[in-house]
Amino acid sequence: MQALKGKISIDKLSSLFFRMAAMASKFVIFTFLSKYFDTETYGIYSLQATTITIAIFILGFDFYNFAIRDILIEKKETASKVFTAFVLYGATYILFSGIGYAIFERIDYFASYTWLLLAIGITEHFNQELYRLLLALKKVWIANCLLFIRVAGWSLYILFKILILIETITISDVLMTWMIFNVGTIIFTGIIFGKTILEHGSKIGFNSAWLKKGLKISMVFYAATIFLKIIEYSNRYIVEAVLDEAAAGIFSFYSNFSMVMGIYVSTIVVSYELPALIESSTNHTFLEKLQRYKKLLMLHSVIAAGIVLACIYPILLWQDKTEFMVYWPLLVLLTLGMFLINISLLYHSYLYIKHKEKKLLEIVMISGIFNVLATFILCYFYGLYGAAIAFLLTAIVLYALRRNAVKRKELVL
Repeated sequence: MQALKGKISIDKLSSLFFRMAAMASKFVIFTFLSKYFDTETYGIYSLQATTITIAIFILGFDFYNFAIRDILIEKKETASKVFTAFVLYGATYILFSGIGYAIFERIDYFASYTWLLLAIGITEHFNQELYRLLLALKKVWIANCLLFIRVAGWSLYILFKILILIETITISDVLMTWMIFNVGTIIFTGIIFGKTILEHGSKIGFNSAWLKKGLKISMVFYAATIFLKIIEYSNRYIVEAVLDEAAAGIFSFYSNFSMVMGIYVSTIVVSYELPALIESSTNHTFLEKLQRYKKLLMLHSVIAAGIVLACIYPILLWQDKTEFMVYWPLLVLLTLGMFLINISLLYHSYLYIKHKEKKLLEIVMISGIFNVLATFILCYFYGLYGAAIAFLLTAIVLYALRRNAVKRKELVL
């Protein structure tokens, strides 16, 4: 029994290490490239990376929100449900390729990288869905191990080429390496689970009724996700449109820093606690697990905010770029906004578990529209600080709407 406990502990610790290392490597490569590239080039790259991030959420119609919840609660015909979901994803990839090509070819700083951006968007989404599925099936260790290989792999390889091999790296080199590691991880995953897939082959069937039901529900999530991404990322495009690409690079640098808080909380709290919270929603342990979730969200949001604010000064000294350093107060505003968004996940998760999809959509629609209008107006009059203030104001609106939608006294934060 003691050996089993030790094994479980080691598995959890190593899984956490892989997830945190992957997150850290993504942060390190963005930070390093902000020093390596000139400000305008970094601005272009940050907009491309942001577009890929948004593509991950747009692809698949957010079907996983329905699929994962259904698989965790119903726990039957899992193989057919997974197959049906991935057929849907394949169809969205074809659609994305056509629409994405038409859009990217018309944007000057995207046109030369169109096919790479499309390939990365598709493979990132596919890997993301594999990761979510493995977490839902309680294969947390292997999910985070594959995540580490994919994310840390390409990031460390780029750093190796620059720092050890002393090679000159372009945006094309970064994107190509990113894409190769994505494809390699998909192939590796297929090799690992190939036998399991073949064993369940006879049980796999396309479930059209389940797909129709899921699409009806997930389209609400999909619309909500689009508005949520508008809140998180539209400010970068607005800054580029109102100011210039260099300004977008500076804003993206600080925005990426603050986003680390969201990634950290998602890694440490949400990815581990939410599946169990969903499973407990039909029994007497739900309120107990909800209280635990509430405390962990607050604790780790405070920790993440402290780490982000403590790390910025030495990184700015290392970066040694005056145009970045003079705007350091941006991070304070963005950090406050991300803190509010993180702790509001308590209310968001409760509404999600209770199937309040329309309320979730209403909340992010109001917040998203407010964000775009506020960012345009404040950025026009107050530049980069205006964009950061708009984000903080949007976070306050989002927090207030989520909290007011949940009436339970034990959820007050």
